[in-house]
Amino acid sequence: MIKLLCPAFGIWGAYVVMAVLILICLVLVTERSLFAGVRNRGKKVYENAREGAQLRKERAAIREERLRLMREESLNRKREEMKAEKESLKMLSRKQKERVKKGSLNDSLDIREIPLQNVHEVIPAVPKEKAVPQKPPKKTDDGEPELKFLDFTIQGMGERREEPENGGIQLPFTDGSLSMEERKKRRRELYTIHEKRPGMFEEQLRRAGEIASGVAMPASADQEPFYEGEGSGEDAYIEEEEVLESLSRPLFSEENFEKVNFVEEPVQESEEFTEEERIDVSEDGRIEAAADTERPLSQKREKNPRSSKEEQQEAKEHVAAEIAETAKIVKPEYVFPPLSLLNKPKGGKSGDSDKELRETAMKLQKTLHDFGVGVRITNVSCGPAVTRYELTPEQGVKVSRIVNLTDDIKLNLAAADIRIEAPIPGKAAVGIEVPNKTNSTVLLRELLESKEFREHPSNLAFAAGKDIGGNVVVTDIAKMPHLLIAGSTGSGKSVCINTIIMSILYKAKPEDVKLIMVDPKVVELSVYNGIPHLLIPVVTDPKKASGALNWAVAEMDARYQKFAEVNVRDLKGYNQKVEMMAGKGVPEEEIPEKMPQIVIIVDELADLMMVAPGEVEEAICRLAQLARAAGIHLIIATQRPSVNVITGLIKANMPSRIAFAVSSGVDSRTIIDMNGAEKLLGKGDMLFYPQGYQKPARVQGAFVSDSEVSKVVEFLHEKNMTGQYSEEIEEKITQTQKSMAEGGGSQTVDDYFVEAGKFIIEKDKASIGMLQRMFKIGFNRAARIMDQLADAGVVGPEEGTKPRKILMSMEQFEEYVSDYV
Repeated sequence: MIKLLCPAFGIWGAYVVMAVLILICLVLVTERSLFAGVRNRGKKVYENAREGAQLRKERAAIREERLRLMREESLNRKREEMKAEKESLKMLSRKQKERVKKGSLNDSLDIREIPLQNVHEVIPAVPKEKAVPQKPPKKTDDGEPELKFLDFTIQGMGERREEPENGGIQLPFTDGSLSMEERKKRRRELYTIHEKRPGMFEEQLRRAGEIASGVAMPASADQEPFYEGEGSGEDAYIEEEEVLESLSRPLFSEENFEKVNFVEEPVQESEEFTEEERIDVSEDGRIEAAADTERPLSQKREKNPRSSKEEQQEAKEHVAAEIAETAKIVKPEYVFPPLSLLNKPKGGKSGDSDKELRETAMKLQKTLHDFGVGVRITNVSCGPAVTRYELTPEQGVKVSRIVNLTDDIKLNLAAADIRIEAPIPGKAAVGIEVPNKTNSTVLLRELLESKEFREHPSNLAFAAGKDIGGNVVVTDIAKMPHLLIAGSTGSGKSVCINTIIMSILYKAKPEDVKLIMVDPKVVELSVYNGIPHLLIPVVTDPKKASGALNWAVAEMDARYQKFAEVNVRDLKGYNQKVEMMAGKGVPEEEIPEKMPQIVIIVDELADLMMVAPGEVEEAICRLAQLARAAGIHLIIATQRPSVNVITGLIKANMPSRIAFAVSSGVDSRTIIDMNGAEKLLGKGDMLFYPQGYQKPARVQGAFVSDSEVSKVVEFLHEKNMTGQYSEEIEEKITQTQKSMAEGGGSQTVDDYFVEAGKFIIEKDKASIGMLQRMFKIGFNRAARIMDQLADAGVVGPEEGTKPRKILMSMEQFEEYVSDYV
């Protein structure tokens, strides 16, 4: 058979044909397909995928149902609260009407009816804190109890009658049904009371005059009550009626009446009666709660890639106005806050004990030996949270063999996670970092008391924390010169920013260092409002934040112009030149002021990039590229270290970085261009990678609590150290705004915009390919020009692959160019 096929197919072709024929015969004989297994497995995969999709749909439906029920419960709760509030107001109004109907004024007092229009608010009774403490009633010579003053208030229609406190009784007015003899008897008893209480009749007479004039008398916290009874018995009620009845009759002769000095006391409100608690009474007797005049309205943030020039200029004007608010205030001498405001570190040894360290070292060496890797442990460095074991491999042992055993080492040491540094920079050893069994907190006071921080010459010294060997790490922000901080939620970014700010407050004076804080989260940095180092209050609006960054760019340009005028290269040289001019006897008017260093702190970059990415990224890049010599430094923090937040342009201009714990190696590479941050422990554990380091160093960051920050800020407020700004800043912002207004128009459209518009109007059709061929430009630029023409209304929207429609004539386009371009 093969010989027959060889002439036609060749020897290899013959074998192939024979194999195919054999397979066909096997299929025919056995009646089984060769691809049945593949088909069955494909069905199983399909069924599994369908079941998984169905399960996910069911779970999503359950979640939606739960969310719906939660929303319904929340709405029902709100409706019940509103209904209860309305019912309480109705009940209160009903009680007021009943009390007004029951109460009647005595005709003998000749009190005019109080008009309803004059009743505006309910006056509360005496607060419990202001009430005079109860005392047992004193006895007179006849053995009868002596009456004290009675606290009562005349109230108009619709007002609320308050119950007196401490057991006192609010009396109704008498009806004048007593006989003349009883009235004379009670008047004599009242004279006896006046003799035992000197000065009492003046107070009663004054109050009787107020009652006769129809003036409602509030129960002030500063007035002594007329009466404070032990209970509400009949005897007390009769005695109080005697006092009130005596007020309705002329008690004194005209001679005594002339001797009385009437003193008008101002109507006072209770200190505990706030503006929100007042209740207005309407003309028809309904009680209405006072409306809140100021309610914060939720502002919707509009997502736009770039704000208009008017919005940017308005934001910059707002920033400049806030900076110049207190420009004329005399600056007090800055007093550094004492270290006693911060918490002391607890005593005792930090980290694991020597015995535990030796046991772990022996276990580590044995584990590597079991896998055939010979090493020798040369050093152990115990830090606050992590211990590093330094291993020297034997001759011929590859470093990669140690790195590949990471999971096995973790298993044998029963550690949460380990990090291998192979090799350690500057040493012939491999470092294995193992978490401590007992972590110790690094407090800020411990770092600020250290010799490294106290003797650091820079005003921008920053106490970062303690390294793997327990040594204090202090760095200079001016040498960074810009810092990028990134990490997941709860890893310690905000505490790190607080540490930087507190270090500056303890190291630098306000005239040497100024701060601009941007806090889109509102709650993190607002506590620092009012400290003397702030140029403007903490910025919480993203639009205003872009205005502050644009102001910083203008300030940078203005500083470089001044440097050029005096022929210096940086801020340090400029300030030295000013000092030299002062030492040479130059008139004080001709000596320029010293310039402070400016640190701009942005707590959450991701939010700014969502609201205004164009202007924020442009301002940050300009400052990062040029602001170092001008003394302006950026510190940017974000919890979402993705590429669209930390763009390549921003990362290229931020040479110093701090990486806190992140969820994946991709995020770690986004921050520090290498893996490692995904193995951090959190709670201040960081990879510190400033400019000049070959590799990032592992550092345990300092912890500063909110109470410590509040104490320091309150100390600065007590010393009358509020934010004070320079008068020259407004002039600088004005000059920058003019220059941006003059030069900003040419940057809004492409250079070929006018020519491209005329070209497509002449051709009566528009496409990106036409612009590419005509002006010899790339696709991206041609597409951008087409989008600009569409925004200007020259061409219509795109319609698939068809050319765009022309919407303007040549005359209309020329008119548009003269007006807007």
